[in-house]
Amino acid sequence: MSIVEKQQLTGIILAGGKGIRLGRNKGMAELNGKHLIEYVIENLQKVAGEILISSNTDQCKKFGLPVIPDVFEAKGPMAGIHACLKASSNEHNFVISVDTPFVSPEFIHFMLESREDKLIAAPWYGKDHYEPLCAYYNKACLPIMESFFDKGNYKLPDVFRSIAFMPVSIPEDAAYNHPMLFHNINTEDDLLKAEQYLKEYHEKQA
Repeated sequence: MSIVEKQQLTGIILAGGKGIRLGRNKGMAELNGKHLIEYVIENLQKVAGEILISSNTDQCKKFGLPVIPDVFEAKGPMAGIHACLKASSNEHNFVISVDTPFVSPEFIHFMLESREDKLIAAPWYGKDHYEPLCAYYNKACLPIMESFFDKGNYKLPDVFRSIAFMPVSIPEDAAYNHPMLFHNINTEDDLLKAEQYLKEYHEKQA
């Protein structure tokens, strides 16, 4: 398996969700005085030489990164991944949803090391339980994804079953594995839980 250097990796932030339950754009929601998307950008900047934002609005342009609209509109997160893979300068890409601010650089490195030269590698909990929006995607996935769009199928797990795919089990005792690793912020209550986690984390570091 080849090592992925920083300049060989593109980070893709999925920021296209409407945030209906939260009542506003999730990426623009604030956590401890900072936009959620800023946490994701900062984490990706440590491991990726290029960062792209998947969004069909202009709200994220103020962060100074390329904002990539969907080619296949209104087709969910797979459309955002597809558009950013097309725009990516690199073979290697790591996708993170904008509402998961606690995906650390250490975890991304673990996923890159665990991919075993497969085209997609995603965290796996058994059966069909994956984290497809926090995963490694090779640019070579594009033709397969486009064949699914042609068939009207926009489900990432179906793509996984049709491609060189690595399901990755996360070691329970790993330092980067914690209960908030994939914490999605969909509601105000989710924001409060994230704020409490950050407070406790900073208290432990003090």
